[in-house]
Amino acid sequence: MIYLLLFLFVLPFLSLPISLFSARLSYYFGIFFTLLNSAIAIISMIGYLSTGTLLIGNFSIMLQGPNVTFLLIISVVEFLVFVFSLFYMPQDRKLAFFVGLTIASINSVLISDNIILFLMFWESMTISGYLMIGFKKETKSYPPFVFISFGELSTVFLILGFAGYYVSTGSLLLGAALTNPYILLIIILGFTFKMGIVPLQMVEWLPIAHGNSPTPGSILFSAAMTTLALYGIVEFVLTSSSNFVLGLILMVIGSFSLLFGSIFALSSENSKMLPAYSTVENSGAMIILVGLLIVWKGMNDPVMASFIMLGIFIYATAHAWAKSSVFILSSISDNNNLPTMRGNGLTPYARVGAAVSVISLMGLAPLGGGIGEWLLLESLFISSISSNLIFAVVAIISGSMAALGAGITIPTFTKYFGFTTRKNDNSEIGHRIGTPLKISGTIILSLTVIAPAYVYMYSKFIGTFVGVGTQTIFLSSLKGIIYPFLLYSPANVGFFGFLSPTFDILFIFLTALIVSLLSRGNDRKIPVWNGGIDQSEEMNSFAYANTLRIILKKVYLSREEREGSKYQERTFDIFWIFMIDLAKLYSRLSIKFGKFFMNGNINRYVQYIIIALFLVLIMVVI
Repeated sequence: MIYLLLFLFVLPFLSLPISLFSARLSYYFGIFFTLLNSAIAIISMIGYLSTGTLLIGNFSIMLQGPNVTFLLIISVVEFLVFVFSLFYMPQDRKLAFFVGLTIASINSVLISDNIILFLMFWESMTISGYLMIGFKKETKSYPPFVFISFGELSTVFLILGFAGYYVSTGSLLLGAALTNPYILLIIILGFTFKMGIVPLQMVEWLPIAHGNSPTPGSILFSAAMTTLALYGIVEFVLTSSSNFVLGLILMVIGSFSLLFGSIFALSSENSKMLPAYSTVENSGAMIILVGLLIVWKGMNDPVMASFIMLGIFIYATAHAWAKSSVFILSSISDNNNLPTMRGNGLTPYARVGAAVSVISLMGLAPLGGGIGEWLLLESLFISSISSNLIFAVVAIISGSMAALGAGITIPTFTKYFGFTTRKNDNSEIGHRIGTPLKISGTIILSLTVIAPAYVYMYSKFIGTFVGVGTQTIFLSSLKGIIYPFLLYSPANVGFFGFLSPTFDILFIFLTALIVSLLSRGNDRKIPVWNGGIDQSEEMNSFAYANTLRIILKKVYLSREEREGSKYQERTFDIFWIFMIDLAKLYSRLSIKFGKFFMNGNINRYVQYIIIALFLVLIMVVI
């Protein structure tokens, strides 16, 4: 076990010197160690490998509790990053170095058992991400700075939270019992800044930063970093005292993030910013589940807490893997404008891989995203019949918003798939990303075909967690569906709901095959409605969300403008409205400060020095 922990810590960093000589070789090495990490995580969860901690001087690393499951999730994301980079951009050594540094930092955060070590690699991850966005000269100047600004905001909150954690528990190790809900809230906020949730979603920092990075960076930011932030939240929630109000607050924040993320994703016309907004939606769903976990854990219901924990794991798995695949698909064209994109000759199998990914992100059963969505909604439905009226009402409202957001996601990714896979004579790029899409599609499909294996492995492992601790396996049999192909949700007496992903996918496949064979040659053409704008023979990308833009003018900050006989909707850039107003405010305050202290009056200048000295002394003492 000790040697495995050293391998987990050291191997990712070995790719850095390799990348200086050969980007391709570093990607092969990355594929090797990510597969090794995935195997270690699986073997640990099924109980054939003991978990524990390893002391390195005054620091320690660990492989135990939720970080084992998140190691599997994130390792698969990193594997897809290396596979994509190998096929798509094998010669760029500078990018290979930054990718390797980011992945090494992510893995080090994941296995850190010390808050100092955790913070050090968290900051390393932020800086390497900044370098990855800005290393090309043609990159616009502001996206890297937007990324690092909000990354540093996350770090500041984590420093404050970890300082409070140390004062409250007297320990630098993760897993100490934290009883102060305010400190826990500060820590959670520090992690959620990486997820772009409401209200930070309104300044659009996550789509701007993720949408302007090279594709390996987009995958790591949207799939790995957000999952890592979720791990941080879960790690502290499981070992802290539950607070009912905090749980409700997270449910509300998550609900608004989910809904607004789905609304803005639908209206996006950029092939990278659309899935970035979808990440905000998925992050909101997982924050809802964390809020539910806090409440049910506080109610001392280990079965429901375990079921919700299963929902967090399945949802995080489906989101991270499918989002990786969708960002691979976004590389189909150098042009990120959806209305003018073409599929560049994707093979049928690559299209199937892409289709599996987008359908999973739609939250449609029986794919992994649909299972995660079902677990989320079932948890909310069960909570809505709680004896606590306030909790029940919040659960009903959250469930309504989650269902609405899930519905909006369907046209979003219908649009995305349709406009990124249209054929073109140029098939070079299609061939380059075809293999990564086939691999990612197969991995995502495994969440459906062998869903019982994932549910069994996750459920059994959740039973070992401190604060949850039940060996309930949420699998059963019923009326012809043999064990273990039926996933169920718990109730006070018996079962609340059922889902059989394996049987569902088999039924859908056979039905689709029969209908396809019987209806061949019976196509019919229908009139085209183009969302209220000029008619054309095909519905363009803009038309998918035009109705929503008109209805939700207040949300999009849009207005109708007339140009001759034509009308169009203009959407304002919320981020720059906010940043320009902030810059103007800062400029006014700076001028007033300068006029007051730096006006040639020696007395004022001495006052300024004394005040600054006292502030520094106070900070040092604190």
